Amino acid sequence: MKLKIQGIVEDMARTQPLDKIRIQDICAAAEISMGNFYQYFSCKEEAMIYSYQFIDREWQERHVEQIENGLERALAIIDMHLETIASESLCFITQLYISQLKFYDEYFFTRHRYLHQAMTDALTLAQQAGDVTEQYDAHALAIKLLNFSRGLVYNYCIQHKETPQTWLPFAEGEQREYLQLFLTEQGRQSLRALSARP
Repeated sequence: MKLKIQGIVEDMARTQPLDKIRIQDICAAAEISMGNFYQYFSCKEEAMIYSYQFIDREWQERHVEQIENGLERALAIIDMHLETIASESLCFITQLYISQLKFYDEYFFTRHRYLHQAMTDALTLAQQAGDVTEQYDAHALAIKLLNFSRGLVYNYCIQHKETPQTWLPFAEGEQREYLQLFLTEQGRQSLRALSARP
């Protein structure tokens, strides 16, 4: 039932803002009482945020850990994150961010979350290979890169000027430019070689 409710809220949020979605409408679609809704979630924002756990599972199924080169793996994780954003409706992504502002869920920030752990592992490998500086430990650097990525998404949500087709290449380019701040000269050469691949 928890999954059903979350799915209904997620589907509704693809076409309308959360403040227009009433709990009564969610309950009617789920064929449950309001009391049943509150057994699972304290508010519709919590139901929205619950979707992060499923997004992480989808990402896990892509098996980026099979990419042996740490820098290449980090780029794959960045692209995977940004591509997921671009593939969703802008309305949904905006409502997801609004939900995070209204309802705090520590899962989003935990270092054991798949996205954080996968990026930390990738950067650890990249540091060992000499592609990434050791100015920061891998986890601290993972947080910096993910925070920058969230900033790109936030701007995408509030500007309402770009389509997913124009935003995605822009965001990927910006993320690579930011990543270069933490690369060694060897890492910059590796990045150029990876970027030149067809």
